[in-house]
Amino acid sequence: MKTRILGAALAIAALSGLLVASPAQARDGVSSARVRVDTGIPGGGALVTTTVDFVNRRKVIFRNFTVRDLCPGDNRPVQARAWWHYTDGTTGKSAVRTDTNGCGDDGTNFGNITPPSTKGISSVYLEVWLYTGSGTKRRNISLSRYNQYVHPGR
Repeated sequence: MKTRILGAALAIAALSGLLVASPAQARDGVSSARVRVDTGIPGGGALVTTTVDFVNRRKVIFRNFTVRDLCPGDNRPVQARAWWHYTDGTTGKSAVRTDTNGCGDDGTNFGNITPPSTKGISSVYLEVWLYTGSGTKRRNISLSRYNQYVHPGR
């Protein structure tokens, strides 16, 4: 009798574990984009990182949106923004965020960014750029993250 109860409890625990690790959770996570620029200072560049959290079809939160000047510092502006694609084919973007921490280890954390939306959000990505000595900028974008509530299994 105890063996059957133990076996049933283990079977339920195993099934519960499978339900917790659903594919929907796999789309959220850390996203980043990095730019390396040859400024005469090896290793210098720019980095933006955030944790993407899709809440539902219409809401995404970019948690701990951080912009960082990679050391050694080159005293050039580092800027970044978040982008999102709506399900109707249009796009939206956040305000530009600028690292104000110079060559600090942590960069500047702008907290959470939550786009206002009444439309479905299909995917998101990040953009970061670093100004070069010639007044131009070098930029890069992250890979897109797809909203699991709009694109199941993608």
